[in-house]
Amino acid sequence: MSTQESIYEPIRLKAGLLRLVFSAAFAVIIFRLFFVQVVEGARYQDLAKKQYESKVPLRAERGRLTDRNAREIASMMKMTSFAADPSVIEQRELVAQLLAAAGGESAQTYLDRIKTAKGRFVWLARAVNTVLFPVLDTINVRGLIRVKEPKRLFPHGPLAAQVIGTTDVDNAGLTGIELQYNELLRGRSGFVVMQRDGRGRLRPGINPEREAPMDGQGLQLTLDLEIQRVVEQELERGVRESGAASGTVVAIEPSSGDVLALASYPSFHPNRLDLASNDDIRIRAITDQFEPGSTMKAITAAALLEERQLAPGDAVDGGSGELLMPGGSIVKDDHPVGRTTFQGALEQSSNVVFATLSRKLDDRVFYKYVRDFGFGIPTGIDLPGEVRGRLKRPNEFDASTKMYMSFGYEVSATPLQVLCAYAAIANAGVLMQPRIVRSITARDGSLVREIPPQRIRQVVRAETAKQLTEMLVGVVDNGTGKRAAIPGVRIAGKTGTAQAYTQGAYDRKNYRASFVGFYPADKPRVAMMVILENPTNDIYGGSTAAPVFHRIVQKTMTMLKLDVRTQQTISAAPSTDTVVVPDVRGLTQSSADSVLQRLGLKSNVAGSDGLVVHQWPDPGTKILRGSSVRVTVRTVSSPGNKPYVVGFSMRKAITVLHAAGYEVRVTGSGKVSRQDWDGRTCILTGSGSQ
Repeated sequence: MSTQESIYEPIRLKAGLLRLVFSAAFAVIIFRLFFVQVVEGARYQDLAKKQYESKVPLRAERGRLTDRNAREIASMMKMTSFAADPSVIEQRELVAQLLAAAGGESAQTYLDRIKTAKGRFVWLARAVNTVLFPVLDTINVRGLIRVKEPKRLFPHGPLAAQVIGTTDVDNAGLTGIELQYNELLRGRSGFVVMQRDGRGRLRPGINPEREAPMDGQGLQLTLDLEIQRVVEQELERGVRESGAASGTVVAIEPSSGDVLALASYPSFHPNRLDLASNDDIRIRAITDQFEPGSTMKAITAAALLEERQLAPGDAVDGGSGELLMPGGSIVKDDHPVGRTTFQGALEQSSNVVFATLSRKLDDRVFYKYVRDFGFGIPTGIDLPGEVRGRLKRPNEFDASTKMYMSFGYEVSATPLQVLCAYAAIANAGVLMQPRIVRSITARDGSLVREIPPQRIRQVVRAETAKQLTEMLVGVVDNGTGKRAAIPGVRIAGKTGTAQAYTQGAYDRKNYRASFVGFYPADKPRVAMMVILENPTNDIYGGSTAAPVFHRIVQKTMTMLKLDVRTQQTISAAPSTDTVVVPDVRGLTQSSADSVLQRLGLKSNVAGSDGLVVHQWPDPGTKILRGSSVRVTVRTVSSPGNKPYVVGFSMRKAITVLHAAGYEVRVTGSGKVSRQDWDGRTCILTGSGSQ
């Protein structure tokens, strides 16, 4: 090797090494690009999309609920929900304060949601009525997202609230029919992919990816809203006048099993679930079981008649009104009946006679009739939470079980089970399955599928049912149920008074008073049960529950479209004192109280420091003098503490504004559709006519 070659040799080695290094680096870069663009390309594309795209849900509307006469019970309305992109949202404190004014939660709650959110989307407030807070529709804040969503609307307020049930913020059913038929009602939600601009605002792109929501189907219920309204008013009055802790009324159509009305008191408002207790929400007619007491005697009588052990006119003996039972306990009658007829023993509700007569029936035979009338078996009504009650099997009977069961002890049932048994008597001995839904409807109200009535079984012969019906008419005409009677209407029914069984013993201080019956007795249209829990002014069903039954019958008979002569007879009967509910919306609480008191009405107030913004019953409704009107009071104002009166009648709006010290200029009439301010003058724009 020459000297010159030896000089260039290290340079060639270094150049080769550099080429090798650069080649390796280039290969790594090529491999990395291949890995990113090909192997991991889909993942990185998704990450990029998340930087500028967001999938926004499009919520389906729940199906409508209507009553048997197609009157709307529950529908939907568009509300505004607010969300945020926590990474870019500006003016957080302002947003939190405005949402707090509209949503009822503290501003700090909204700030905490933003701070603790994971990802680039967090809900702040759902279903806000921006009509009452229009400033929320006008603020332009980077990172604040508005989404129009449907919300359940209950146009009749708390009417039938327990049966209808409630939904959560995502429009999923929580209780009642809303829960039972949730999958059918809720439909299927969709989505739309929105693009995010430089300020973090969501905007639709060109041909955005979209899946349209599928709205839910509707339901036509068996309820009659007018009957339901009367039932709720009279139940509240009955609970109040008897000093009871609570009460329940159920009314059904015997021939079909249709539930016409179902109510418990206390109740709740479906839009204020946060103020309701579990006792307010549950459907007591199917969730609460009790010992039926003397209402059970009709079932014992049916078994005796069907087995031809007795006829209504056969003689029986109640002795001195006391009976020594196996085991040493003594059964007593409040009023000893002595020697009487089977009919008379039922009319006077003799425990002694029925305990004695139960011995005529074999244990298994007696069990069969009680079971066939529906005791110890769920009725199968299409509502959630039904319990089966408790019915001992014959092998569980001891020497006194059947005797106690004959007058309603050592057996437990729900109010609906007892009522269905009486409805079977009214329906010529045929037991029907109770139902709350008549048909499934489409979005436009057209029929999708009708749900036919379900016959369960023939419990007793039609002749037996007719005999027993006449005996039950005697109870109302001549016996313990006289206070349920209405001149000109044959009512069949039975009273019941039972001690409450709690913590393994009977409580002599707590009773359940009840009355169950059907009318008109010749061609029954309605079967109904009234239960009052722990009445304190009088414990007997004949003097507490029967009057409630009487008033409901008298007020609802005209709704049944009976013959003219019967309706005239009912109308001529002594009527209860009623009053027309005034409109107190827009008044202060003290002014509203004064107006209601002058008419003999009471006010049940929710909220404080403001004006009456809602009332129930609605203005113009007839209710009993002495009843309560529920009013909601709150501060109704827009920014600057100026009264906000959109939606008020023009006259009411003027009254409110003048009371607040402002001048008023009016354009149009009817309800206020818009208001504008010119200094201390409010310009009102009306829509429609008064």
